[in-house]
Amino acid sequence: MALVVAAAGLVGVVSAASPKAVIALVLGLAFVYTAWRSLAAGVAAFALVIFLEQVPAVGTPGLTFSKLGGAVLAAVWLLNQLDRSDDVPQLWRERPTLAFAALALLVWSLASSLWAASSATAFSNTFRLAQGVLLVFIVFSAIREPRHLRWVAYAFIAGAVISAAVGLSGVTQSDRTDIEASGRLTGGIGDPNQLAAALLPALGMVLFLLALRHRRRIQLALLGSGAICAIAIFATESRGGLVGLAVMLAGAMVFAGRARAYVVVVSLALSGLAALYFALVAAPTALQRITSFSAGGGSGRTDLWSVAIRMAENHPLVGVGVGNFTLVENRYAFGTFDLPRFDLISNTPTVAHNMYLHVLAELGVIGLGLLVAMIVAAFAAAITGVHEFERADEVEVEMLGRGLVIGVVGLLAADTFLSAQYDKPLPFLLGTIAALPTVAAAHIRR
Repeated sequence: MALVVAAAGLVGVVSAASPKAVIALVLGLAFVYTAWRSLAAGVAAFALVIFLEQVPAVGTPGLTFSKLGGAVLAAVWLLNQLDRSDDVPQLWRERPTLAFAALALLVWSLASSLWAASSATAFSNTFRLAQGVLLVFIVFSAIREPRHLRWVAYAFIAGAVISAAVGLSGVTQSDRTDIEASGRLTGGIGDPNQLAAALLPALGMVLFLLALRHRRRIQLALLGSGAICAIAIFATESRGGLVGLAVMLAGAMVFAGRARAYVVVVSLALSGLAALYFALVAAPTALQRITSFSAGGGSGRTDLWSVAIRMAENHPLVGVGVGNFTLVENRYAFGTFDLPRFDLISNTPTVAHNMYLHVLAELGVIGLGLLVAMIVAAFAAAITGVHEFERADEVEVEMLGRGLVIGVVGLLAADTFLSAQYDKPLPFLLGTIAALPTVAAAHIRR
C-alpha cells in the first residue's frame, strides 16, 4: 500500500512539470509491476517496447524505454536466479551449446579490444553485444509454459502491427533526411530496413496461425495483422526485407508440416501481391531501387561488402576489433579495387550493411563461427520442440512454433542487407525459439 501511495505521489509531482513525462512514468511503473509479478509477462511487454522507440510520447532520446525495460527485466531475472526455490529454466543447463557460444562470443568481443584500433570503441560495443546475450538468457528463462509462449508471440505480433500502423498513418518520421525525402516507411522503429526485418517474424507467425480454426473475430484480427505487416514491408522498399520475405515463404512451404497445402497457397498469394504492389501501386523509383544492387545505382552496399571482404582477408582469424569497422574502413578507400561509392567509405564511414560480413570483418572467423553456433543451437532446439508439439497433437502451439522458426529464418535472411548484430529482435527471438523444448516438456509433464 505504501508503494502505491508513493507511486501516486510521484505521478502527481511529475504531472505538474510535463504531461509527456507522466505518460512515460505511468507506463514505466506498469512495466515494472508486470515484470515483478511475472517475468514472462514482462518479456511479453518488452516485445511491444522493441517496436515503439520512435513513436511520439513513447520514444525518448538517449535513455530509451527499451534500455530501461531491459534493465528491469535483467534485475527481475537475476532475482529469479538467486531464488533457488523457484524452478527457473537455465540456459546453461538445458541448452549448454547455445549458452557457451553466446558467452564465448561475448568474451571474444571483449578480447578484441587488445588488437582493435580503438579499445574504447571495442569496450562500448562489447557492452552493446552483452545486452543482446543477456536478453537470450532472460527470454529463455521466462518462457516455461504454452501460455507464456502465446503471450510473447502475440505481443510481438501486436508490437509489429502497431509500429507498422503508426508508420502507415504518418505519425512517425525518420531522423535521416534522405530516408524521409524518399517516402520509405520507417514505422515505430525509425529505420525502414530494420522495420522490414522485424516485421518478418510477426508475418511468419500470422501466416501459420491463420491455418488454425479460430473464432471469426480472431481470424479477422489475424488477417488484418498479416495485411498490415505485408503492406508495411512493401512500403519500406527494403531489399533486405523483400529477400527475407522470399526466403521465409520458401522455407514456410518446406517446414509447414500438416499445414503445407494452406501455406503453399498463401505464400503464392503473398508473392503475387508483392508483384502487383511494385508493378501497379509503388512509384517507379521504388522498383528501380529494389532491383538495383550496383553501388552506383543503389545505396553502396556492394562497395561496403567489398571493403568488408578485403578487411576480412587482411585479418581473417581475429578481425579488426568489435565496433572498429567504421574506424578503419577509410584505409581501404584507396585500395586497388574500384569503389563507385567512394564517399561512403572515405567521407562518411558506414557499417557493412551485412551482419555476417560485418562480424567477420570485426571478429574474424572465430567470432562469426560463434555467432553461427548460437543460431544453429537455437534452431536445433526449436525444431526439437516443434516435433514434440506435433507428437503431442498440440496443433496451436505447433503452428506457433513453426511460424516462429520460419520468421527467424526470414529475419536472418534480411540481415544479409543489415548490420543487425546489436538489434533486439534477433536475440529476443533466439531465446524464444530455444525455449520451445522447455515449453513442450512442461506441457507433456502436465
